Amino acid sequence: IESYQASTSTSSTGRGISVQVSLPLPFSDDIACTRFTDLPQQSRWSPWLNSVAYLDGEGETEWTLNVRGVEFSWRAVSKILDEPKGIMWESISGIKNKGRVEFIPTSEESCLMKVKMNIITPRILASLFKNTSVLLGDFLQKKLLKWSLEMFRDVVKADLALERGDVELGDALFGAVEGRANAIEATLSD
Repeated sequence: IESYQASTSTSSTGRGISVQVSLPLPFSDDIACTRFTDLPQQSRWSPWLNSVAYLDGEGETEWTLNVRGVEFSWRAVSKILDEPKGIMWESISGIKNKGRVEFIPTSEESCLMKVKMNIITPRILASLFKNTSVLLGDFLQKKLLKWSLEMFRDVVKADLALERGDVELGDALFGAVEGRANAIEATLSD
């Protein structure tokens, strides 16, 4: 797989959406999993996420996000996966969602990031999107998740460049990520 891949399906009620996406990453599954599962860092590559905070030592977290001026929050429990490396989660309050992210090795220095997510559309969000299931599924797949995965890749590439002392490349990558984040925020506020 050379680029971002995605598919979406909806439930018979139209509020349940299942999304599967994947993106090749130019670093190992160990690096990808370690960086991705540091959950409070999520807002670095997901501009719509306001925050992620650990609530206890048992994998419970609180998430807040903002879409088109509406703030949502939920709590989730997560579990780190060993084979393949990754994380799985399920919400326990707020927006009903669950899923898993897996990092499949493709070589010693690369992997494939696979995300599977199910979400029940909140009624208020459904009111913001006409033809909710189609539009929200498209929005999740082609915007929120695509941008998050691509920005995750670019943030980690920048972090790795800085860690090995390549300040010029690290700064350039962070500049590109910041530019994309600003464009995404403008799109989300429309």
